Amino acid sequence: MITIKVIRNKEKNVVSFSVQGHANADEAGKDIVCASISILSQTIVLALDQVGKIDVTYEMDEGWLLCQIPDNIDDIQRERANIIIDTMIIGIKGTSEMYPDYIKLQDEEV
Repeated sequence: MITIKVIRNKEKNVVSFSVQGHANADEAGKDIVCASISILSQTIVLALDQVGKIDVTYEMDEGWLLCQIPDNIDDIQRERANIIIDTMIIGIKGTSEMYPDYIKLQDEEV
């Protein structure tokens, strides 16, 4: 199962998100669920950098992605980050509705 965790602060701003695991919906190289979530989450990291102009910190490995939003961004960057990550969440929810046995989304406030 793929677990996506979005962490928000008390102001509902996204602080970080992580993607962990494999869907195992099909054999490696043919798993469209895993490929969909991987492409979506990696595109969001690029969008935060290239569209949002935010210098995010991220780690990526086999079956693992962690992206952290810096605390010291301005209000415009914060709004962009929230919009970009909320777009990812829309995509994940849509994919999760089609493949509910393979994806778990957690959206938490700390």
